Amino acid sequence: MSKLRSMARVQAFFMVLAAALFLGLMAAPVVCAAPVTVQVKVVMTGPKPDLLPAGDDTNHTVGMATRTGQAVFSDGRKAKYSNVYLMDLFKGQFAKIWGYTKMAFPDGSWLFFKWDASFAGRDKANNPTFAGSGELQKGTGKYQGIKGTVKFKNKMLPATKEFPNGRTEAQATIIYTLP
Repeated sequence: MSKLRSMARVQAFFMVLAAALFLGLMAAPVVCAAPVTVQVKVVMTGPKPDLLPAGDDTNHTVGMATRTGQAVFSDGRKAKYSNVYLMDLFKGQFAKIWGYTKMAFPDGSWLFFKWDASFAGRDKANNPTFAGSGELQKGTGKYQGIKGTVKFKNKMLPATKEFPNGRTEAQATIIYTLP
């Protein structure tokens, strides 16, 4: 009988140990990579937006356009920049813009995010400025599984010989994690 009790105690001990291990693993925090924060400077240009009347007022238009350019990251990475955006513009009252941006890196990997922006005023030289934010949607290559946010400020600059359609300069902060 004492042999049976000893075996029962050993089995009970291992069951309690297994349960404790299981509960400990379940309660352990999920370990994720630390968030990475980078500053990004973008210079982009493109054709003027195609604007159509909204129909309610002559100052209210909606539009769509694309832009391309170069993104330079604070850690030295460079990427080709492209976006497509839609806008709701009511001259003198508001401008809301939303779109999608892709940053493609020389190794073939890329990241993609959705963003929203609004008119933020004018700088000292009377150039329009915009502020916005977005969420990283997707990445490929070394950015596969990327998650994170984007915050940015844009300044639209007038046409020059190099940029006959004008250009936009953006300063962005991207905070992201990878699996």
